[in-house]
Amino acid sequence: MALKNFVAREPRPLPIFIMADTSGSMKGEKIDELNLALREMVNTLNNLDDIRGKFQLAIIAFGGDEVNIVQPLTDIEGMELEELSAAGRTPMGAALGAVKELIEDREIVSSRSYAPTVVLISDGIPTDCPEEIYKTKKYSEWEPIISFHNGERSSKCQCLALGIGEDADTDMLKAFIDNSEIPVVKAHDVSGIAKFFRWVTMSTVARMNSINPNEVSFVSPMLDMDDEDIII
Repeated sequence: MALKNFVAREPRPLPIFIMADTSGSMKGEKIDELNLALREMVNTLNNLDDIRGKFQLAIIAFGGDEVNIVQPLTDIEGMELEELSAAGRTPMGAALGAVKELIEDREIVSSRSYAPTVVLISDGIPTDCPEEIYKTKKYSEWEPIISFHNGERSSKCQCLALGIGEDADTDMLKAFIDNSEIPVVKAHDVSGIAKFFRWVTMSTVARMNSINPNEVSFVSPMLDMDDEDIII
C-alpha cells in the first residue's frame, strides 16, 4: 500500500458514564469531594501514556426533580468539568433511564466503542422508587433496573457503585451492579470518595490494557480502603 493511501485508525473509545447523586443530602463536603475526585480522575486519565485506545466521559447528575446531563459523552483529552451542586430529591430511576438511552444510541456511543463502564454514586434511596420496592429491598424487580440490565447494549456494561454514609442503600447498589464478583464500595466518610474514584480509574485503565477490554474486569479494591468499606 502506498504511504499516501495509509490512514491511521482512530483509537477505540472506552466510555465512562458517571451517575452522580446531587440531591440535597449531598450538599456540602460530599459534593465538594465528589467534584475533586472527578477532576483527579480526568487529570489522571489525561496524563496516561501507551494506552491502546482513548477514554470518553459523560456525567449525569440526578437531583431535585430532574436528570441533568452535565457533561455529554466526549473525549477526556482537554476536558474541563462543570462543578456539580446539590439540591432536592433523588430521581435515580429517571437517571437510569437516561443513561440507558445514551448507551443505546449509536450516534452517542459508537459501534467501535468498547463496552462502557457505568459508575453510580449515591448517599440514599431513590425517591422515584415505589414504596413496596424500597421497603422490601426487592430492587431487582424495579423497572428502571430491569430495563437497564435487559438493554441490548446497556446489559454489557461494567457497573461499579459507591454508597456514601450510613443512609446509602447497598441493596439497591448491589442490584445495579448485578454481578456477585464485583463489590459495592461504601464510604463511611467523605475521604472514601477519592479512594473509590482512584479504584475506578485503576480498574478502567486495567480493562483498557487487557487482552479483551470488552470483558468485565477490575482491580481488587484494596488500595487504602478499609475492610469495612468493601461489601460483597
